[in-house]
Amino acid sequence: MICKGPLTPAQLASSQHNYHIFSLINGLSYMCLGETVLILLAVRLGCPDYIVSTLGAMIYFGFLLLPLGKVVTARAGAAKSQSIFWVARNAAALLVALAAVVSISGMPRTATALLLAGAFFFYGFRAAGVVMSQPLVGNITNEKDRAKVIGVNAGFFYLSCLAALVTISILLKLCDSLAMLTGIVVAGALLGFTASRFINRICETEAIRDSARKPIAGEFRLLFHDKSLLRLLASGFAVNLAVIMLIPISMLALKRGCGVSDTEALLFALAQFGASAGASFLSGRISNTIGPRRTLLYSYLLLLGAGVLWVIAPSGFSPVYLTLPFLIAGATNVGTANSVTHYFLQTVPEEKRVAASMFIAVVNGAGAGIVGMLLAGVLLDRCTGIEADSPLTGYRLYFALSVLLLSAGIWVISRLTPLPPERRKIRKSWNETV
Repeated sequence: MICKGPLTPAQLASSQHNYHIFSLINGLSYMCLGETVLILLAVRLGCPDYIVSTLGAMIYFGFLLLPLGKVVTARAGAAKSQSIFWVARNAAALLVALAAVVSISGMPRTATALLLAGAFFFYGFRAAGVVMSQPLVGNITNEKDRAKVIGVNAGFFYLSCLAALVTISILLKLCDSLAMLTGIVVAGALLGFTASRFINRICETEAIRDSARKPIAGEFRLLFHDKSLLRLLASGFAVNLAVIMLIPISMLALKRGCGVSDTEALLFALAQFGASAGASFLSGRISNTIGPRRTLLYSYLLLLGAGVLWVIAPSGFSPVYLTLPFLIAGATNVGTANSVTHYFLQTVPEEKRVAASMFIAVVNGAGAGIVGMLLAGVLLDRCTGIEADSPLTGYRLYFALSVLLLSAGIWVISRLTPLPPERRKIRKSWNETV
């Protein structure tokens, strides 16, 4: 709902509540539809590695549909726009379920095409829906409670992901089949339709809609002269590239390098999302204490460390050891994402957030998606195609080369300007909000 003038404390509280409920239900939905289930489904359909790596990059490649979000926001506002695209997003997920049905009918190429199309539109409509999410969060929070709201909201999302993942693991333990995976996707779509109702209840000011109505080309040209924003852009690009090249391939290495079952693979995903949930509730406190720049840098270093753990992984299946890269990936994925959002909202003025959010999303979303998809696909094809005693050897080589390439991101992130204490809202402000 669009309101004239600033939001009242009651409207802010109500909007934050609905935002949290949306994320709680959306976490259940996403776990049934996200990259973990998509990768398991792709492996079940017999898709080659380069197709699987493409699915991992679709979350960023889908940002090509992002301009649709500006068009709808200019008419209906940020919250209503996200609600509309969330319905479209979950409708697209049903194409993924259809891929399984087509595969059973003996048309594997058509099934693969449907899987890729469903994933693209699923993530594409998501991109169109969330392009205004950063301005919307800035609209329903203030500097005092912003870091806490971001962290708690992410925590609700990952906690519900955990609950969904436990349920999915039990279901696949009872019936590990393509039909069960397809049913899980359909259930996720239905939950997604439900989540859209809560995002639609969020109150917002006219600022986002009015900003979305402005011609974007001129604002983009001005952003090219903002050195601080360009450094954040480069840092976000490095982070997204690392996420694309390391996290989805970890699940692929586990499945094809170690030969684990779907149920066993989901247990490792459970560890990953558990770490994400824990890190979410801590991220606000950490970011307020040491600043979003340091939080981002340290999280990125740890994410590269997860890749190093795959490089030195033992040839035999070692459940305890292999849990470590998933725990680190889960925690650092949240740490990097929340830090980028926090830094963005603390450094970009409200009147520039719509244009800046779109600018960053296009470059860091579609740009990192395309580059990451190509790099991961080429490296996987070369590395896993070599003859070796262990199926894991090719994946070790892949992670070694990926970490080497991604190390340049350390320098990129370190060039971000540290925020002064008063803009970080360090310990004093945190204590006032809890």
